[in-house]
Amino acid sequence: MYLPLHNAAEKRYLVRIPIKKLGLFTVSLPLFSFLTCVLLTMYKDFENANRTHCNVPNVFPSISASIGNYEPQHTIWTVAIYIHSPLRFFIIYLRWEYYKSIIEHNYVIIVKMAVMMNIIENLSLIGLTHWTSSQNYPYHEVCFKVFVGTSILYMFFICMLLTKYRRRSASSSHLEAKSMKLKWRAFFINVGSFAFAAYFFLRHNRLCEPYVYSMFAFSEYLVVVTNMLFHLTTVYDLRKQFIFFTRNGIIFE
Repeated sequence: MYLPLHNAAEKRYLVRIPIKKLGLFTVSLPLFSFLTCVLLTMYKDFENANRTHCNVPNVFPSISASIGNYEPQHTIWTVAIYIHSPLRFFIIYLRWEYYKSIIEHNYVIIVKMAVMMNIIENLSLIGLTHWTSSQNYPYHEVCFKVFVGTSILYMFFICMLLTKYRRRSASSSHLEAKSMKLKWRAFFINVGSFAFAAYFFLRHNRLCEPYVYSMFAFSEYLVVVTNMLFHLTTVYDLRKQFIFFTRNGIIFE
């Protein structure tokens, strides 16, 4: 005898996407495009990319040179950022839902500030991509400063909120605890790397020593990678597992 499944009609879907895989894909796009751009620049544009105003030897090109000054690197980076940005805004929405569900109500204003920092960070990343340092340096510089400032504030707010102000009823799972450790490590390495980058940049401009600009560039790499690592920890946090595209709309479960 045929027994109909309970709520079978509601369970029908056209496409099902695992949210964790979507999060991994969203972070992987800029990560692999960044690595590709740096390696391509070192392979085919090494001399030009490492040339500075005082002509001292260097081995690592800056991020701006790697993603903005040469082809096909600039196109690779631009396409990756423009593709991943809508997905990143969607992940921001999922984070917002997650934070609201576990952070104490008294600190909802800080949650809103953190999410706003995350939105501005994403917008400034798009600006960094659109306005390259070689063609529109003033705009590129503003976007860079905004990106660094908002990303650091966002990471700090989230680490503090999830560590100090989690609801008592919202105990963390093993994966969430692992995510929290990775967040703090990524945050501290990110801030430290940015401090080193600023130091090496100023030292290079003042003293023009060999390889100091390369140390600045390598510190930049760490800033970017730890920023991506921080955002990647989202896949451990999100409690909704799938996105279902149905005939009646989109469902999260």
